[in-house]
Amino acid sequence: MKIINVTKQKFLIYLAYISLACFLTTLMNIVNTVYILKIPLTADTYIMPTLAGLLFGSMLAHIKSLSSRLKQLAFTDSLTKIYNRLHFAHFLDIEIDKAKRYDSTFSIIFFDLDHFKDVNDNFGHAAGDRVLEQLTQVVAKANRSADIFARHGGEEFIILAPETDISGAMIHAERLRNDIEKFEFDTVDHITSSFGVTEFKKEDTLEMLMERADIALYMAKEYGRNRVEKA
Repeated sequence: MKIINVTKQKFLIYLAYISLACFLTTLMNIVNTVYILKIPLTADTYIMPTLAGLLFGSMLAHIKSLSSRLKQLAFTDSLTKIYNRLHFAHFLDIEIDKAKRYDSTFSIIFFDLDHFKDVNDNFGHAAGDRVLEQLTQVVAKANRSADIFARHGGEEFIILAPETDISGAMIHAERLRNDIEKFEFDTVDHITSSFGVTEFKKEDTLEMLMERADIALYMAKEYGRNRVEKA
């Protein structure tokens, strides 16, 4: 229902923009015809500027729609509709600068699905995609509004948790791990996940922070999967 409402809202906004663009361009064409070209406005001379205005207005609206679509594709993952890896790095750069400037902290939660290759091999890639979509919904529901959630690649996901130390991030990661484990997916029933957590340090660069999060996730895998580890 929510998706339908959002789609309807976007359509109404698009329709309103077309109407406004058509009205303004038609009005400008009429003004140009009467006051600049000095052509008397009759039934015949009214048709062409009106049609031109409607055509140009609809073209403007279509261009704006395409621009919004391209912007969305540049920032979000096409399957899960959350931020992609590239845009997440942008947020992370900003958060690192903020933490160094104001002596604050934040944490990174890096996780992936256990044995996800088996899902694709046994059920097909369409089923695997559905699992990733549902996983995104589970995690997004549990995240705070301030958390930045992105698909890092494949079955790997990452969360930037602002103003959160390592203990708070560990609690959040454990909650997510539990939510994922208990969730009944459409095609594979249940699946587990492994988490790596790390907290920002003053000397960290983006690369150092990500490497430490990756090490923590590797530890979770090595220690048996379906667990949360920190580094």
